[in-house]
Amino acid sequence: MILRFIDEKIRKSFSDAALEYDVLTSLHKEIGRELLKKCLNKDCTEKILDIGMGTGWLTGKLKFYFPESKVVGIDFSPGMIAQAKKNNEGYVIIQADANTLPFKNQQFDIVISNLALQWIKDLKKVFAEVHAKLNDDGLFHFTMFGHNTFKELFLSIERVKSEEGRSKPIEIHRLASLKNIEDAIKQAGFEDVNVDYELIKVRFPDMLGLVKWIKDIGANNLDRNFFIGKELLQKANAYYNQTFVDRLGVHATLEVIWGQARK
Repeated sequence: MILRFIDEKIRKSFSDAALEYDVLTSLHKEIGRELLKKCLNKDCTEKILDIGMGTGWLTGKLKFYFPESKVVGIDFSPGMIAQAKKNNEGYVIIQADANTLPFKNQQFDIVISNLALQWIKDLKKVFAEVHAKLNDDGLFHFTMFGHNTFKELFLSIERVKSEEGRSKPIEIHRLASLKNIEDAIKQAGFEDVNVDYELIKVRFPDMLGLVKWIKDIGANNLDRNFFIGKELLQKANAYYNQTFVDRLGVHATLEVIWGQARK
């Protein structure tokens, strides 16, 4: 994983980012709209769970399109929960961790999660939790960032490190690959598993602008063993700006994993 297992530092970073989270994540909403479309023609939607609800944007859309359904949103961040409560449009809000969902088994017809599960270390455990909470024939729809996300950033750091002849490796934890995700969801007991990916290019003024964006959305708990120093970071920024650039600025890759499965 890029990020460590969820702990208090991540919890605080997401809380601090809650107020600006929606401003910075238009892409998050665009992907959420597409994810929502996959749920609209489902017959059984009495109870719906949104894992990693953030400020509640997608949760509110679910309640709008399924007004007779009980829609529940969970998030581990107190800041996100507080903001979601201000935006509440009739859904249930619970502060909870996806690793231990606070519900009885077989409670939901649909579980949905939009760009939240990539920060979790043990995906098999979370997928097993989702599987247990779904009713028979219940559906799981999710998106998450995959292994190739920010690949240019990692390539730039590795290139500069190699040119300097550093013998001590820099430990860089990457997000799960599509195969890892597909294997984990199958091992959790799901059927009719369909996992695909999409590569999206986003623009930034430079590499340091990308790093700032990562921090601004709260996803800033890079492994504490991963410290490259100011000088190496500036060199990586220079390499990035020369290598991954066009007339619109530098670009970064986001690998979006789209998944759906049935219990």
